[in-house]
Amino acid sequence: MIPFTPQDFRTTMSHFASGVTVVTTLAKDGTYHGITVSSFTSVSLNPPLVLICIDKNAAAHQILPASGFFCVNFLHEDQVNLSNRFAGRDPQRSFDDIPLITSATGAPVFAEGLGFVDCRISNTYDGGDHTIFLGEVIQLGAADPVLETGEPRSPLIYYKSNYRFLKP
Repeated sequence: MIPFTPQDFRTTMSHFASGVTVVTTLAKDGTYHGITVSSFTSVSLNPPLVLICIDKNAAAHQILPASGFFCVNFLHEDQVNLSNRFAGRDPQRSFDDIPLITSATGAPVFAEGLGFVDCRISNTYDGGDHTIFLGEVIQLGAADPVLETGEPRSPLIYYKSNYRFLKP
């Protein structure tokens, strides 16, 4: 086996394109919290399960188990600002200017996103410096927002440490 560094691993993994999401929840004190997540995938159709991976040093790592639920919001090409905001690149982590609806669990849903899955945490697993949160989907929705030209908005993609956009 050839040794490699954490940076080598990060660089190699950056060559796998992923969608960008913001995971939201409602804390016990009644405040909304969100974190940008690209480590998200569907796991099972029956029962409907998804997983997210959260860094153990992130504030969300403590908030999610206490709330017991999360909502994964799928971002589109015009929501780079939301990705940056909840990734910590923007000092404002406020939800004040975001059109929201409330999910079945009470988590905030981005009303103008491509879609969402609202989940109850059904299990957690150690994943090294991350925790894997397995969520059972209890509510979901999808939208097809369009540009002013009438073309559908494309999903926000993260590839080689930069945002990318799908174009027809």
